[in-house]
Amino acid sequence: MSCMGPEMRFLVRQPVIVPPDFSLTDQGFAPEVPSARYLGKFKTTFYWVVDENDYNQSRTVPLYDDEGNLLGKFPSAFVQDFKREAAAKLRDGRCISYLKRAGRAQVVDRFLGTGGFKLTELSSIAVDPRVIPMGSLVYIPQAENVTVDGKRLTGLFRAHDIGSAVKGKHIDIFVGSKDNCEAFQLAGVRSAGNVDVYVLE
Repeated sequence: MSCMGPEMRFLVRQPVIVPPDFSLTDQGFAPEVPSARYLGKFKTTFYWVVDENDYNQSRTVPLYDDEGNLLGKFPSAFVQDFKREAAAKLRDGRCISYLKRAGRAQVVDRFLGTGGFKLTELSSIAVDPRVIPMGSLVYIPQAENVTVDGKRLTGLFRAHDIGSAVKGKHIDIFVGSKDNCEAFQLAGVRSAGNVDVYVLE
């Protein structure tokens, strides 16, 4: 016999998400963007291009390209960071993306995202596709305060990538050079901090 009879009733209150005030018109969005859906507060992290020039240790760890050819031997710390960030620039100027499933690198003109997308620094983000569909246009108002090389960001990003650690309400911003993280920090957009996230529809 159940200890809760039919006369027992429970009211489950859903959390109310109140978006911060902002106007699409004030932000200069194009007329074809009809609305923005507020998704709430998201944890923010950053990923970047690992530069081989920053590593001076002995070159002992081999990396192979997608066809199984040896790209060369590299410092172990460089290889470890490259596998985590999935984008690197070699001393000879070539750019490589990490193919996690194959455990190999691919020489590219533009760094690879997920599902055929290419990454653009300060514009591409990694998301959990169960929360933000791939290819979505995302607006982060706090990012409008970020200035890199004298240029102020628009706060607009594209969902071009996913990440094994990017789950739920979490976005990972592709900043290009690691030095660009400082511009975000100065603007108050900190790693492991929270920002407001809208999807433009």
